[in-house]
Amino acid sequence: MRPLIKGMSFEFNDGDRVGLIGANGAGKTTLLRVLAGVLRPSGGRLQISGKTQNLLNVSMGMEKEATGMENIYLRGYCSGMSKKEIERHIPDILEFAALEKVIDDPVRTYSSGMQLRLAFAVATTVQPEILILDEWISAGDRFFVQRSRERLLGHIDSCRMLIFASHSSDILKELCTRGLVLKSGKVVFDGSIDDAIAFYESDLYQQA
Repeated sequence: MRPLIKGMSFEFNDGDRVGLIGANGAGKTTLLRVLAGVLRPSGGRLQISGKTQNLLNVSMGMEKEATGMENIYLRGYCSGMSKKEIERHIPDILEFAALEKVIDDPVRTYSSGMQLRLAFAVATTVQPEILILDEWISAGDRFFVQRSRERLLGHIDSCRMLIFASHSSDILKELCTRGLVLKSGKVVFDGSIDDAIAFYESDLYQQA
């Protein structure tokens, strides 16, 4: 059952690098899905100004019977790109995913790692203004993990705003400057990332 988020009030501004912190079921992913437009809030008001890119589940929505090339077009259209934009980015997508030899084969014939590379390459083709990220990309071979890290870091450096949910304190401290701590679908702390992590790891979180 999806956690219910309620009673939240916050504002993110240009330059913010926000980490969402909380135990499993606290509402982090639900909040990310609302911010990404995947879920609609049943009450209250949500206002977003800027082009968002969400990396909540990059492999979701792959058409297994379609070819890799057909999936590039399908996912490109879903992300708001025109045919010309997709065609302009195809060489970069193929180079990054390293799937040139099998791009016209059905995706069902790809390994899970190949599907992930293709989905990630398409999803990160366009530089976003607001990047919404659920956990760090850590699947795949060592070479892909390193390349995906470099591309994500480039997006994070260039984007106006990052909203990132993770259980890793080290990655949160590396990428974020502000932390929102969630518990039972509510924000129980909002402050610097160091203070937010300290709050979450203390008895105060259990008492909130």
